Amino acid sequence: MRDAERKLMFNLSQLYHPITAKPSDTNEFLPCKALQPYIRCFWGSDSPTLISEERPIQADKHTYAEIIIPDTCMDIIWELDQANGYPDIYFCGINDTPFEVRKDNGGSRKSRFAIRFHFWAVQFFADHHLRDVLNVSTHVEDYFSSFRKDLGDLLSETSSMSERIALAEVFLLRRLEKVPRTSDSLMNAVHTIIKCKGVVTVEDLEFSSGLSRRQLERLFQEYIGVGPKKTADLVRFQNVWQDLYYNTNKNNSVQDIVFAYRYSHQSHLINSFKKFAGRTPIEALKNARG
Repeated sequence: MRDAERKLMFNLSQLYHPITAKPSDTNEFLPCKALQPYIRCFWGSDSPTLISEERPIQADKHTYAEIIIPDTCMDIIWELDQANGYPDIYFCGINDTPFEVRKDNGGSRKSRFAIRFHFWAVQFFADHHLRDVLNVSTHVEDYFSSFRKDLGDLLSETSSMSERIALAEVFLLRRLEKVPRTSDSLMNAVHTIIKCKGVVTVEDLEFSSGLSRRQLERLFQEYIGVGPKKTADLVRFQNVWQDLYYNTNKNNSVQDIVFAYRYSHQSHLINSFKKFAGRTPIEALKNARG
């Protein structure tokens, strides 16, 4: 990979920091500087924890307490079941819908370690195209054919996050040595989306990339898993959520956000936010700070 490409992706990672529905509760660890253009974070825990099942949100039921919102990232998740000593490893693609995790005693105790990729970076590590990764959770081998042999089995011999992170960084850096050049046009379009916080038109992306709408659609589906419009919508949602959660400008009102992110009116903002968050902005903030 050329130095110019690395610099562009480093700039992306500096401009964009997607967050979860409850950022204060996450157990995240930043990667080394060389991996920060590609890896949003590592996450997991040293000791085994109770892991319950994940399901789509059900509006008429309230048995699911922890909500998972689209963060535009994709994850490889390694789980070691303490009962049988066998590791499950799966890949979670980019999501455009929220889901919830049930809080009960029905799960099992597992050690968990995960690599969270920026959406533009999975292409550099995966062995296959990403056309079918939307809302997908599948065996890691479907997209990373040698992951279990090269890293997954080694993780089973560890007992701490620091050990797992060290092994994962060696694995990822070795993979980067074999990374081919990516499409400059695709990355220019991604940079426009990130720089504009998702507030872009397809015409803006055509201009920044020098590609037609059809070419952009094909490249985004191939290397990201969703089209340029949905990518922009997800990035816009994440930026709105960060503005709400961090409240960086306390003088901003909801109407200011409506204007800044080009929603037609306040109801448009609330309905769009709820589609991705599963809650209204007020409900999401109450959950995040509760």
